[in-house]
Amino acid sequence: MASRWRVLLSLVVVALMSGSGWAQTGSVPVLHAETVEAPKIDGVLDDACWQGREKLSGFKVSAHGTDPTQPTEVMVCRDSGTLYVAFICHDSQPSLIHAAQTQRGGSIESDDFASVLIDAEHTHLLHYHFEVTARGVQFEQIPNNAASNVTWRGDWQAASKINDKGWTAEIAIPFAMLRYPGRADTLGIVFRRYIPRAEEMSCWPDIGPNSDMALFADLSGLDLPARRSRPIFMPYTVSSRADDGSFSQIGFDYKEELPNSLVAMMTFNPDFADVQDAVSSIDYSYTERRTAEPRPFFYEGCGMYIDDEAYCSRRIGDIDVGVKTFGKVGKQSFTFLDALKQGEGNHFTSSYGYDFDRDTNAVVSVNGSTLSNSAISGPDSSMCLAAGGLKRWRAGSGITTFSFRKFSALNSAGTPDGGMFKASLGKSESAGNFGYNLYYEDIDPTFYVRDGYVPLIGVRGFATEQRYHDNPSKGGLTFWNFVTRQKRYWAADGGLHHESFEFGGSVDTRDEWQYGLWFGEGSWLGMRDSTRNVQVAWLSRHLYGGGSAGYTIGKRAGQDYTYLSVDQLVQAGPRLVLNCMYERTVLAGAVDSQFTLAPNYQLSPERSVGAWIVGRGSDRNLCCTFRQTVRSGSDIFFIYGYPNTETTASRFAIKIVRPVEW
Repeated sequence: MASRWRVLLSLVVVALMSGSGWAQTGSVPVLHAETVEAPKIDGVLDDACWQGREKLSGFKVSAHGTDPTQPTEVMVCRDSGTLYVAFICHDSQPSLIHAAQTQRGGSIESDDFASVLIDAEHTHLLHYHFEVTARGVQFEQIPNNAASNVTWRGDWQAASKINDKGWTAEIAIPFAMLRYPGRADTLGIVFRRYIPRAEEMSCWPDIGPNSDMALFADLSGLDLPARRSRPIFMPYTVSSRADDGSFSQIGFDYKEELPNSLVAMMTFNPDFADVQDAVSSIDYSYTERRTAEPRPFFYEGCGMYIDDEAYCSRRIGDIDVGVKTFGKVGKQSFTFLDALKQGEGNHFTSSYGYDFDRDTNAVVSVNGSTLSNSAISGPDSSMCLAAGGLKRWRAGSGITTFSFRKFSALNSAGTPDGGMFKASLGKSESAGNFGYNLYYEDIDPTFYVRDGYVPLIGVRGFATEQRYHDNPSKGGLTFWNFVTRQKRYWAADGGLHHESFEFGGSVDTRDEWQYGLWFGEGSWLGMRDSTRNVQVAWLSRHLYGGGSAGYTIGKRAGQDYTYLSVDQLVQAGPRLVLNCMYERTVLAGAVDSQFTLAPNYQLSPERSVGAWIVGRGSDRNLCCTFRQTVRSGSDIFFIYGYPNTETTASRFAIKIVRPVEW
């Protein structure tokens, strides 16, 4: 215990030395949006509200503080329920404008796009992204995530037009889609433009190399309408036929956004079987891998102060019913989730956070599960109490963050409890500066939490990382970096458990090539590790045609080891895209391989036919789908097989989802 507090004190001292001596000065621009008659959202700026409107200009490339290669102008106005933004994106070479993506919510990183970022709570902590490409394709990011259904997320409008001087865009954002406090008067706002051929992101106002939300402009004098509850009921039905007979299932999801910005959710009989999961890599690992949560009920809102060590939703299988609430009221944040499987058990997590300011917070959480089925191994009750805090220091060279957590397990009789402590100090560097991470953890040999993700127990140790990167504005490179990492952990008896040293770097070129080279040395329980890795990627700023390859050779666990991975995205026709990936691992002569093939044929921006083919060893799984995901109305899915089984299941299903908003 004494060693933990010595580590904590040492990290605090380092943090104070590295983060002090700098404070933000100056004020931010203040905007006012005149109330007007609503424009027609068609991308053509011929509406009366845009005529004679003041234009904002002077965009900056924040990474360098320089002028962009192409100028951009923005206009803003509003009516009683909607914010309207117009972009004029000048381009001296309009024939080079990229606009390949056609599906809402698809990747737009290879396209020219304009975006509006809104800090609805005006706390400089979280913001919405509303983005539209030169083709008029929309993409949004909602704070704390949300399911993909348009009604569930909230709808907004956008349109664009390419012309001989560049392109123009109109965006309409309903105030009702934003979670703002009470009768808010001010929103934080930033306007951005991305030009992929120059790999250039410019914005107004300039928010600095760290994208500091405190530098957002203030959109003031809004007198926003009082928020009202926004209930959404989304029932579904699945009817399927397989070799073992027919099956029907109904269920629903319910969400209500409350006037105080809290969100309440409920799910009944959710269909998790048809949620496509990621394919895990077969690259050798000493410990269990942490994979992302694909199920909307679990990932929406659960990024608020919930630690994987205490609660990992991937530990939870099918459930019958679940309830959740999350959100922020003033300086206080809340999360509560409870999931029940009848006859098996109950899983819950809750957290409370308090923000002293935007860079200082404290958090406590209670997490656990209870079993009602004696056939399932483990204690009847397994809980974890966690508490900790965070502090940031901001400077032009980067943001320094110190955090710590203490975990205490509480299990029913017969299962030991144990504890865990972790602390970290890191600096996320801006371009042209050094960054680092220092990490310490101490895990008791008896630490056990059934729903937690702790792949290694009974160890104590530290990890460090030092890095440097730059984004040159001229020359043949757009990015380069160099990284070193060190790690050393001891077992409970004081002997060395594992250690490693790695170093390497990567470069990105203006002609869309990426190269990386890494070296590693170390040991695990006395077994030697020694690897060399080379990586290459091509057409990195193309929506289609890009790919990558990596090759690792050396020793893992004291045995000869090689790992090969190749992926390629191919446009096989005007509407047909093939996504291919292959992996091959050889450890001590034992060969393992895996391939993934995902063809997709787009019938329209809202309808597509696709397949999901995964093979590992002698196993093959084929899943075919027709998807209709619409702006309003019913989402419809025809499915053959299951997306996540090891082998193909002879099963045909139709799923219909129909959201209703009051």
